[in-house]
Amino acid sequence: LATSQAFCDLITNKARSFIYSTAPPPAQVASSQAALQIITSKEGTQLRQKLRQNIQLLALPHTEQTPIIPLILGSNEKALTASEDLTQQGLFVPAIRYPTVPRNTARLRITISAAHQPQQIEKLKSAVSTLLV
Repeated sequence: LATSQAFCDLITNKARSFIYSTAPPPAQVASSQAALQIITSKEGTQLRQKLRQNIQLLALPHTEQTPIIPLILGSNEKALTASEDLTQQGLFVPAIRYPTVPRNTARLRITISAAHQPQQIEKLKSAVSTLLV
C-alpha cells in the first residue's frame, strides 16, 4: 500500500484476509492428515519396504542409497543433455544446475519412489549407467 505507516499498521492488524492468509487451506490440512494415517498404517510400512527395495535395486556405483540421488556431471550443458536424452527414453530425471548448485557441479536428480516398478528401475539403471562411463 502507498499510505501512511499508521494505516499500514491498521491493515496489517485488522484485515482478516491478511491476518488469516498464513493458515493452511482445508485441502492441505486434509491431505496432511491422510498422509499421516498412511504413514502410521500397515500400508505405510509396506510402502517403506517397497521403497527400500527399489533403492537397493537401483544401487548406482559411487552413490548413496537414498530415495533422492544426485548424479554430479559437472557442466550445465552435460547435465541438460543427459536429462534430455533420458527424457527421450521416457525417464524424467531433471537437471539441477547453477545457480541452484555451485558452478561446475551440475547434476541429475534421480528420485525413486515406492510406486516405481522393477522394470522402470532397471530401465533407469541401464540408461544412467551409460553416463557413468
